[in-house]
Amino acid sequence: MDVITEPFTYREALRHGLNGHDLLALCRAGELVRPHRGVYLPSRLVDDLDARVTAVKLVLPSRAALARESAAWLYGVDVRPPERWRAPPLLECVVPLDSVRPEHPAINAFISELPRDDVVDVNGVPCTSPTRTALDLARWRPRFIGLGAVDTLTHVGLTTVAELEKAAAPLRGHRFIRRAREVIELCEPATESVPESWCRLRIIEAGLPRPAVQVSLRDEQGREVYRLDMGILEARVGIEYDGAEHHLRTVAQREHDERRRADIDRRFRWKTVAATLVDVLGHEPRLEHAVMELLGISIEFRRRPWNP
Repeated sequence: MDVITEPFTYREALRHGLNGHDLLALCRAGELVRPHRGVYLPSRLVDDLDARVTAVKLVLPSRAALARESAAWLYGVDVRPPERWRAPPLLECVVPLDSVRPEHPAINAFISELPRDDVVDVNGVPCTSPTRTALDLARWRPRFIGLGAVDTLTHVGLTTVAELEKAAAPLRGHRFIRRAREVIELCEPATESVPESWCRLRIIEAGLPRPAVQVSLRDEQGREVYRLDMGILEARVGIEYDGAEHHLRTVAQREHDERRRADIDRRFRWKTVAATLVDVLGHEPRLEHAVMELLGISIEFRRRPWNP
């Protein structure tokens, strides 16, 4: 296997003279990635939809539809929890009720009702529809993962809140459907990143007012000057998520954000809280307390840890 041009399995690698140590070395060197257990992909193709589809075809069982985290990944939406951000996405699928659950160490298979309308073809791979995918993630994943999924899938236009509500309605009384309905009710399609979804959920779970998202600050001529990730309108308190790559990597980035927020305060009388990934995912309620301080209130609450 002199030049690797497409996804391949571990068995195929062995036939071409590559052993486990060779594959591990290529992955560590950044030449290969492992999108699924037992499947390898040239790193230059990691964002190529056709390559993703080919990788899935190598291991997807007969009559199964790609589902949950795997389906979202195929749609270009990453819903992996933080502790697995560097690991391959799970390979998850749904098989119809009259099928036998496939026994394969690389596959998480679920037996479930699988109506024809819930399955779509993505470049030759049967996959749960975006609406079914979002509903399953909202139902079977923890709330913070589910909210990140439905926010993102609605943001990119693959489904809508109305479609999710319609899909959830017939499942009243089914397992975990109440959690799914709660997540759908919290959905904000204008949210632009998964950490923003998590940030908003922390504010809500603390019992604080639900923030509006993508708050536009405009001048006297109606021109937008600034846009905040989210904010509590009545109190003029903004909350923004500062990711490491675009906000914290350099001193210049941090100084720019400080000047920007000082100008927002001066021109629009909005106070702004900046949250990092540590604030959003950590156990210390620093974000909640910072928002409470700006609101001039104090609420006792118990921080519920988010488990993947």
